[in-house]
Amino acid sequence: MAAINLDPFKTQGAFSGLFNVESRGLTQGDAQDDPAIRMQLCSGTLTDDLDAPVWGGLGVVECISTVETNVSGSTIKKATASVCNAFSVFNQAYHGITTASNPVPLYLAGSSIHYYRVGSGARIPLPISANVAALATGNDPVGADGFVWDLVNNCVDVYSSSSSANPKVNISLLMVSQQGNLTVKKDTDGNVVWENDKPCGLFLI
Repeated sequence: MAAINLDPFKTQGAFSGLFNVESRGLTQGDAQDDPAIRMQLCSGTLTDDLDAPVWGGLGVVECISTVETNVSGSTIKKATASVCNAFSVFNQAYHGITTASNPVPLYLAGSSIHYYRVGSGARIPLPISANVAALATGNDPVGADGFVWDLVNNCVDVYSSSSSANPKVNISLLMVSQQGNLTVKKDTDGNVVWENDKPCGLFLI
């Protein structure tokens, strides 16, 4: 019988961008510390028919669980074209799965995940499009709104007639960070990795 060439516990060097001396920058899905808001952190169960893992800083839908399953909290699904009422976070979610090729903590179908509801007042770093990054002019007021969650690119975009296939989200932009960020990228080979050259926005949700 041929040997299987697989070693899920192999070790390798540190991933680029994990160690630096810069104090600027945001980490996607890492909600900001706030004693007045931390009790709003929720835990739910990812739906069993989830087609791919979920990570922090994604738009999700909090659904009312069945009577049989509501002991584990709400049922969580990926955002749809019509609804995005919460955002997943890494905060206190220590059970996320990482491997040598997937350094980003992942949460699978049927497992629990932490999130903040839209309207909770949490401040969460989220990946943004170039159109959102362009709002950092010094002239647009804090709290500029009119955003959608881009279902294809997994980022916040500015609402327009061409973005109507994405759910509108009632969140406010507080800050844009152009460098020093850690955002999540899903490679073409399926690996979910960190990247540190993309803009990130701090949103009040």
